Amino acid sequence: MDASTRSWLYDPATTQRLVLAHRPAGTSVVSVVVSDVVWGDVVRLLRWADAGARSHAGLANGTWWRLAASCADLLRRLPGLSAEIGERWTGPDLPEDDGTTGPERAARIAARLAARLRDGRPLPLHVRAGEVDALGAAAISALVERALR
Repeated sequence: MDASTRSWLYDPATTQRLVLAHRPAGTSVVSVVVSDVVWGDVVRLLRWADAGARSHAGLANGTWWRLAASCADLLRRLPGLSAEIGERWTGPDLPEDDGTTGPERAARIAARLAARLRDGRPLPLHVRAGEVDALGAAAISALVERALR
């Protein structure tokens, strides 16, 4: 992530405003809470992705592992959250493997998620799930690539 993204990503007031901007209008309280929870988790994933990209050798494995585990945790909860808001769950789209390194893919996916967070437009849970799945896969790839060095 570039410095302009970091300037707002670590600012609690800004990220809270961005999370709240995704609240669906005219829906149930449950839909609002689910939106807040999922986008709040996305903010944390973006922070872990940034930390992974900037980690020094001694911390990199733990950071990538934490990102992968956090992605898996959110993915585990998304079908239930989707059911709570009455959104049809189709499962995440499988992440693409474009041949780039894990850290490169993680950076690209994190930038795409950050842009989606900032645009404030509604985004179905299964679409976010695909992005989260791809981010977790990139984190695992980064771990494997580090282990193979």
